[in-house]
Amino acid sequence: MKSWESLIDQKIREAMEQGEFDDLPGKGEPVDLSANPFEDPELRLAHRMLRSAGFAPAWIEERKDIEAELAVARNMLARVWTIVTNARGTEYKRPAEARWEQATVIFRKKVDELNHRIRAWNLKAPAGFQQKGIDAGKIIEVVQAEAKS
Repeated sequence: MKSWESLIDQKIREAMEQGEFDDLPGKGEPVDLSANPFEDPELRLAHRMLRSAGFAPAWIEERKDIEAELAVARNMLARVWTIVTNARGTEYKRPAEARWEQATVIFRKKVDELNHRIRAWNLKAPAGFQQKGIDAGKIIEVVQAEAKS
């Protein structure tokens, strides 16, 4: 086997020295890495057309949707926390705190729903793309800490 490898290497080296690779199409241009080597060749054209039209596989669209819904829920929670921090020391403190309690309950329910969707999504997504569940308590702590800084 080594004799074949060295013979092949020798032939390639000789061809390079003779300039046989100098006028190949695409020489000096970056390699196109957009093609997925694991993609079924029969579906490559269909996938390219869908990508160029702004579509992605269903499991990617679902993940984007989950992330967008989490961002909306987190922003709503952050707004209510801002109201609570602004109401401190005023007559609106108690109603703001009650609103915060209600907002955290709603947020936790939303996170439970999203975690259910994540578990279902993990069954559809290819290996290595699975997503961890969302920790509502951590996000609530982060929202509160961000307001302090």
